Amino acid sequence: MTIKIEAQPDDGCVLVFDGTVLELFGHGDTHRFHVWQRPRLEFPQGKRPRLEIRCAVGPWLGMEYQPARRPELDALATAVDEAVAQRDAAIRTTGKSGPVYG
Repeated sequence: MTIKIEAQPDDGCVLVFDGTVLELFGHGDTHRFHVWQRPRLEFPQGKRPRLEIRCAVGPWLGMEYQPARRPELDALATAVDEAVAQRDAAIRTTGKSGPVYG
């Protein structure tokens, strides 16, 4: 089963997740975060709504988001978390760290 989830933090960009790669298009750049990097979407407290994508291995990225779009960002965060957990479980079970497709 292939998934594809899109979320727009604001009118200037879109996040797309296909089950293995989280991509950001917009704000003048493109970023890719692979599930093996263990990306996580976080929403730190502050004066302005903020989204951060932090990886256990590799980069992190932060941006503001429009509060009305939080539900779609939460759904995206859940899908990414589930894919990372599935990959981690497969590694524990098989001992192999190759791609895991659900």
